[in-house]
Amino acid sequence: MDSQSAGSSALAALEGCGSVIGELLSPAERQKLAACAHVREYPVNGSIFREGDAATSMALLLSGEAKLSKAGPHGRECVLCLIRPGRIIDPAAPYYESGFPASASAVKSCRVLHLPCREVRSLAETCPALGVLLIRALSSRHRLFINKTAESQGVISVPRRVASWLLHRRKMEKSVAIELVGTRELLARLLGVSRESLSRELNGLARSGVIALERRTITILDEAALRKAAQE
Repeated sequence: MDSQSAGSSALAALEGCGSVIGELLSPAERQKLAACAHVREYPVNGSIFREGDAATSMALLLSGEAKLSKAGPHGRECVLCLIRPGRIIDPAAPYYESGFPASASAVKSCRVLHLPCREVRSLAETCPALGVLLIRALSSRHRLFINKTAESQGVISVPRRVASWLLHRRKMEKSVAIELVGTRELLARLLGVSRESLSRELNGLARSGVIALERRTITILDEAALRKAAQE
């Protein structure tokens, strides 16, 4: 794809429905940002960026689903979070002084808009709404990682982790029906539990009538009971 076509594709992505950044910018700002941005597609398991790569662009997920992860001892993967369409994969990217501290890859086939970090930083200084957006995204991710640290130290129980995750997805998807993307093993890694512990907890919630389990969907039937479990 030539530079003109790449710019047109990036502009269309910025102006498209669900763009969390484009709607904050003026037409002139969108044009300027799109001129140095590009859209790229990734197959399942395709690498969007790797830990240690230079943080030259900030990735906005347009479609599909991605994961942010970090390699652990003996090659074990720690899944930090799953990214849904319309979200920035790593909102801290414009401010890293060294490489990415984690890796991102596609869980489902992804379409990603790559925005140059230098331009994003510059726009954030002149566009208060964009600066606020980045701060909110960073604060949300900060809260998530605080909980991940607590989980790794055994402070948060398995039932509470599972219940909190279900409530989080219910809020993000604005629906009681939560689509499962990837495998149970992937979800277990995200929550920092074994696959067996996850299955045991989900089956227990299903037997109690709190959720309904289907092949690729979890439906919340009793949100009040789930909130109680998330607080215990």
